[in-house]
Amino acid sequence: MIGDFSMIGDYAAAWMPSVFIPLLVISAFAAMGILFTVVESTD
Repeated sequence: MIGDFSMIGDYAAAWMPSVFIPLLVISAFAAMGILFTVVESTD
């Protein structure tokens, strides 16, 4: 059972970066959109 848990941990560690990279890209676009909205609204 302990071996199974370590395998699950290794699998999670393997696919987590591929989940966070698109999330970071989406959050970066959202941050740029919010920043653009703030800059344009202060005019």
